Amino acid sequence: MRAGLECGWLMVRPEPRERQAVKAEHEDLLRKLALNEEGVLASLLGVGLAAAEPPGLDDKTAALVRLAGVIALESAPATYQWGVTAALAAGASDGEVVAVLEALAPIVGSVRVSSAAPEVALAIGCDLDLPTDG
Repeated sequence: MRAGLECGWLMVRPEPRERQAVKAEHEDLLRKLALNEEGVLASLLGVGLAAAEPPGLDDKTAALVRLAGVIALESAPATYQWGVTAALAAGASDGEVVAVLEALAPIVGSVRVSSAAPEVALAIGCDLDLPTDG
């Protein structure tokens, strides 16, 4: 049974994708991660985030993916600052940082993106001049 997207009364199922060969090394890593293999997790989590470039991703893409994780997890304000600074230092533009919010909206929802937007704006040096409570 394939997962689908629920749209009101209608269940829309994505078209099946032709299965492509997965590289043995990728399949092995996925299997080890799924089994929660301690050695693999330690190697992934033990490396400092600033220095860890995952295989297959350039520095900028890795930083933008990490920023997406920060947003999705509703992290502390200092973590937004860290994520945006890392993305900008890796060569991302302000527009690409904002595009992360746009890309995440259908996944994490408008409330999550709305609460993250002021933190991201502040981190890129943009004062939104929003009304404060009180």
